[in-house]
Amino acid sequence: YDFEVDLYLITAYTLKPERIQYLQDLLPNGVGLETWDDACPLGYDKRHDEKHVLDVTRALARQHRYVMKDKMHHYDVFLPFEDDMRITGAHVQHYLDMSTELEHLAHDAPHTMSDVPESEDPKKMKFFGKMTQDQMKRLVPGLIRVEVLVDEAEHGAQNKLGPIEVDFDIDGVETHIDPSICCHVPNLQPNVGIPVRPDAADVVIWETRAEALSFRHIPDSKLFDWTILMPGPGKREDPSEKVMGYWSGRSGAFGDMKKPSGGVPDLIAQQGGWMATREQVIRLDEELCAGVFLPPFDAPMYYEDGQQSMNVEYWSGGYQYFTGVRGGCNMQRVISWKDFSKHLIYHVANNKQKQLTSDRMLRADHLFAQMNTVQKKAQAAMESITEHQH
Repeated sequence: YDFEVDLYLITAYTLKPERIQYLQDLLPNGVGLETWDDACPLGYDKRHDEKHVLDVTRALARQHRYVMKDKMHHYDVFLPFEDDMRITGAHVQHYLDMSTELEHLAHDAPHTMSDVPESEDPKKMKFFGKMTQDQMKRLVPGLIRVEVLVDEAEHGAQNKLGPIEVDFDIDGVETHIDPSICCHVPNLQPNVGIPVRPDAADVVIWETRAEALSFRHIPDSKLFDWTILMPGPGKREDPSEKVMGYWSGRSGAFGDMKKPSGGVPDLIAQQGGWMATREQVIRLDEELCAGVFLPPFDAPMYYEDGQQSMNVEYWSGGYQYFTGVRGGCNMQRVISWKDFSKHLIYHVANNKQKQLTSDRMLRADHLFAQMNTVQKKAQAAMESITEHQH
């Protein structure tokens, strides 16, 4: 990949010169390094001590926004991620390819359509056909965090799957996720015991499940057709901009359970960071978000420059970017179904499997196979509806 890359490291602690040199020596030739240490903002932290100025540690996750604003016209793409996320050139290139395609489709989309706003009944939602420009401009490529099982005997994956059938057959071929894109790390020095080349069955997800996901068929694309709609949007969303889909529970798989809302913490698929092109950041800041995306973070939308009410999940986890919380942007993440594995990113700390119970650890391969079942139902439903229309 022909990318020119610079690293900007933001830390809450002091970086000693020898530590900075150590980091510089680890980076490939041509990769620039800038640092901002002791970066926690100072303030009166009402949650702990209203009488003394303290480091507001939860606002450390906000600081990348200042760097982005300062560097806005020096870079084409920004990747503010937590320091234990592994992002590869393949991820970046796929994100850029999808973003470019979505922008082209948005440019060619109609301004209005007779069936927009779309029905919000999960059993009647539109899930194929054209969208308006206002809907298309809400679409961005999404990511899902994964880990690699280290000791399945001690910290394993869930044994009881949800009610959707697992189906690995795609066009007559047994198909699994490709763990090499996210999680093969032959050139790194992972912690002791962590597999360097894990199998598909070793990769687990803990922050989303099939009941949070839907399918949307996007016509006229040269890169993708079926896409998975990820959770997030909902609150304060303009009905004319909502993008609906074929919910995984549409055919009754989850009984009487209602379709989950967009911001459920264990379903929202936080990314540990996000990607955005310069143009996307500018649109977020000036047009698409309820509040500004770049500083200053002024009242009344933000309290004390965003230090009091917002936390790491808001700034870097994706709650502002992908949901309708205060100041939120309600951007609809999509996963290209045929490139599912390119949307998985590795949380190399591998600590969630130790902190959470095994019933939260869903094998990524099982989610893929469940969604394959849903995609086939969506495909059959689309063909049936199209046939009756003609």
